[in-house]
Amino acid sequence: MLKKERQAFILQRINVHNKVLSSDLSQEMDVSEDTIRRDLNELAELNKIIKVHGGALSKSFQNSLQRSNI
Repeated sequence: MLKKERQAFILQRINVHNKVLSSDLSQEMDVSEDTIRRDLNELAELNKIIKVHGGALSKSFQNSLQRSNI
């Protein structure tokens, strides 16, 4: 699977579930967790996701947290 395909898959999963685990993505795509971490880091640098320990969250998840803290 190419990097663009992996990252599109990751974004799709995050949009559906609001969060993903690196270990789950690694198994689903049959790639190493290091590969997933690199993809998550790149997507976070592009401000498309929020990287957290062990996975990632959607940007909309962050917005809902901010609204609930007001």
